[in-house]
Amino acid sequence: MPQRKAPRATSRARTAVREERPLDRTRAPVLGAPVPLALPELSRFTLSCGVQVALVERHDLPLVAAEVLVPGGASAVPAPSAGLASLTADMLDEGAGGRSAVELARLLEGLGATLDSAAGYDDGHLTLLALRPRFAEALTLLVDLLRRPDFDEGELDRVRRERMDLALQLVDEPRAVANDALSRLLYGPDHPWGPPLLGTRATLARLGSAEVAEHHRQRYHAGNVTILVAGDVTEGELRDLLEACLARWERRATPPCTVPAAPQPDCPRLCLVDRAGAAQSEIRVGCVAAARSSPDYFPIVVLNTVLGGAFTSRLNTRLREEKGLTYGARSGFHARCAPGPFVARAAVHTPVTDQAVGVFLEELERLIEEPVPDEELERAKHYAALRLPQRFETVGDLVARLAELSLYHLPDDYWAGYVRRLMAVDAARVREAARRYLDPRRMTVVVVGDRAAVERPLRGLGMALEVMPGAAP
Repeated sequence: MPQRKAPRATSRARTAVREERPLDRTRAPVLGAPVPLALPELSRFTLSCGVQVALVERHDLPLVAAEVLVPGGASAVPAPSAGLASLTADMLDEGAGGRSAVELARLLEGLGATLDSAAGYDDGHLTLLALRPRFAEALTLLVDLLRRPDFDEGELDRVRRERMDLALQLVDEPRAVANDALSRLLYGPDHPWGPPLLGTRATLARLGSAEVAEHHRQRYHAGNVTILVAGDVTEGELRDLLEACLARWERRATPPCTVPAAPQPDCPRLCLVDRAGAAQSEIRVGCVAAARSSPDYFPIVVLNTVLGGAFTSRLNTRLREEKGLTYGARSGFHARCAPGPFVARAAVHTPVTDQAVGVFLEELERLIEEPVPDEELERAKHYAALRLPQRFETVGDLVARLAELSLYHLPDDYWAGYVRRLMAVDAARVREAARRYLDPRRMTVVVVGDRAAVERPLRGLGMALEVMPGAAP
């Protein structure tokens, strides 16, 4: 006779269980105490060519992620050549090692691997994700892109024209216009961080294969590269694979990369970029703030979480939940190798533009004038600390965290001590950081909106208003 299933609980029994554990829905659940992050062991070694390698072994899945980190990025490119770092990285997979871009794509598809290249403000990088059985084959393709790119003039012309077309399209994108305008105002047209990472149509038009090849020669060599790996590979296996590919790779002197100081404003700026007939305004409020190596890094993490780093932060609560002026308002400190920008942002309905700008400035002032209440401070610290494990979920995440250690010269135990240092931040340090970095008298406000509708209300804020042209295509 077949075995009968156990009877399901009746609705009365389920009700009785629920009554034994009543829920108080008038209070938010109590957060658990953050615990230090337990990470796999990090090992380091140096190849015979001088390249530094960092490895975190993780054998739960047959996957391996790798990143080739090339310090420099847009920081190593003068403003008249804006876009060169990004263009060079983009060209790496457009033909390398005697294979065309199509052949490379087919080989990667056959291996079930992904291989990407890009450049940011502080670095260029190539990232690889492959199954363990195919990692060795995928790694040889990565090395071809790294060491033997073709930089074919025809392919370069195609990629450059695509990027110039994209630059032209972004002139009609209000969010991009607002971001680019703020960068130009904060850093100036002659600073490497003033123009967009993509470059402009004018700067891209001046870049050919000679410029791209020279940037590659100066930056992509054994003396300026670190390799980060995480996943199902042992140190011995990885060392043998890399030595076979890179043993004879040449080391060269790397030109110094010194980011010039940004101009320091002595009064607030309010700049309006006209977008006739716009139904809403893009708002950016920002200033030059902190570098990634700043001793204030942990206070500004907490500070930003209070201000605009979470859905329940002050900016979103006031502008969205209380006043209904926007779908969302956020803020962030973009810490780089030198002092990067603080940016707060929102898109609002045109008639309430001045009101929204006023709320941004009020919230900055409140952080300076009033200490953050204990309950709000603890909630912000818990939020930031409890989100940390999300940044280590995959082997790709692990590689990205290793790259952060390497790029910003952080100690190997940095992530293990992250929660402890975050939870040690008190209200006094948050207020001190606010006074140092978020002084409204140094803020630059950019509004991209309908001048006819918003200019007069904005002038009522009592700030000198400057009308500026849109982003140069």
